[in-house]
Amino acid sequence: MQELLTSFKQWLMEEGKSPKTMESYVGDVAKFHAYLIEKAVDTSQPLSRFAFVRYKQYLIDNEYAIATINKKITSLKVYKDFLQKKGIVSDSYIQLKRDRIHIAAGSEHVVTALSDEQVEKLLFYGEEKESQRNKLIVYLFLPLLFLKE
Repeated sequence: MQELLTSFKQWLMEEGKSPKTMESYVGDVAKFHAYLIEKAVDTSQPLSRFAFVRYKQYLIDNEYAIATINKKITSLKVYKDFLQKKGIVSDSYIQLKRDRIHIAAGSEHVVTALSDEQVEKLLFYGEEKESQRNKLIVYLFLPLLFLKE
């Protein structure tokens, strides 16, 4: 496996990848191989659809961030391209459109809501000091302030 990783790194260099990209891809592939050895998955094949799907589920189950999982999937897809060009594998095990985790735009970040006490303070100060327009804006957005995580 180590000679395959060395060859992969050399191929990435030949492809003109930056040192950081190479480090990231090789690191992700090395972690994938470590997972295969740890879980006693068939290591005679450097990459299979079965092993990839199990690894992806392992990342999800261990609550890796979606961006991290997608980065690892991209790394493994590039590794699959390398293996295909070298004639080591023939099937297309990974397809980014199908395998990446898709999330709704804007839902990547946790939204925090104001506490009831903060809402009370906002309404109190809004009553005395603000114009009618500003009060209306506060009241229009008030339902959003009660959304909890």
